[in-house]
Amino acid sequence: MIGPLVVVSLDFELRWGVADVLGGDFDRYRRNLEGVREAVPALLELFAELGVQATWATVAAVACDGWDELSACAPPPPRYVDRNLVHDLAAYRRADPSGRLHFAPDLVALIARTEGQELGSHTFMHAFLREPGVMQRDVHADAAAVSSLFLRRFGRSPGSFVYPRNQIAFRGVLAEHGIRVVRENADAWYWQLTGNRQESSLIRGMRLLESVAPIGRRTAPAPAQRASYFTRVNLPEPAFRLHVRRVASDAASMASGDALHLWAHPHNFGGDPRRTVARLGDLLRTVRDRRPDARFTPMGALAA
Repeated sequence: MIGPLVVVSLDFELRWGVADVLGGDFDRYRRNLEGVREAVPALLELFAELGVQATWATVAAVACDGWDELSACAPPPPRYVDRNLVHDLAAYRRADPSGRLHFAPDLVALIARTEGQELGSHTFMHAFLREPGVMQRDVHADAAAVSSLFLRRFGRSPGSFVYPRNQIAFRGVLAEHGIRVVRENADAWYWQLTGNRQESSLIRGMRLLESVAPIGRRTAPAPAQRASYFTRVNLPEPAFRLHVRRVASDAASMASGDALHLWAHPHNFGGDPRRTVARLGDLLRTVRDRRPDARFTPMGALAA
């Protein structure tokens, strides 16, 4: 009997993951992005305390030493139809010459050498794989560049993959580059519409509502590799308590072989790391209390 599983994955992306939203404003959201430097060690300490083996799906660019190394090893960008999705690296470099908002190789190295933590891929520079204009050759080039950098820097290439903005595509191409596990979306319709032009207030509202209200069930058989909950550590206190109750209820209902998959971004914790990491601890302890037989496992373990 393998028992129930709890998976925690973190999309580690810094400003690469929100550049299309922030545009040319490099002060907006700065506190959260800079707070990642406190949040990541705090999360690793929490996971060590609770025995949580997590997957850190990392934008490979974050592991670069700076702009020069990025220029030397980044793959050609996709030819997006929506030009707003193209990274303006020259503008980024002018606005952030130190790279503080874009690079954290020390943190990625810390994760890589921490026992029990898995280093996964989130593409090289947060590529949107279902957007018009993306071709197979782009995905091949991106995956090869990630593997090359990770092998050179950490001695291993990633076997787990999280799609930026959860845009599921090109599974076969990724498999050719050693990806064995991807994080799938929940099966509700509002998690299936992931294109940048499909986002709407209704979809965002439904996703928020199902995180606190008993709408459907969010666990799944482990082989489905399906995300359960975006962990909302920044909700107002009453709503966060409902969120914890909602997740714990699903944990209690798990059968042997089911997985409860929780995910977030390190920058979600960056605005107030002490408070938000403590909240995640409360959530994980509640899940463990409700299902003491559950095993915390990284995404890579689901490949079996």
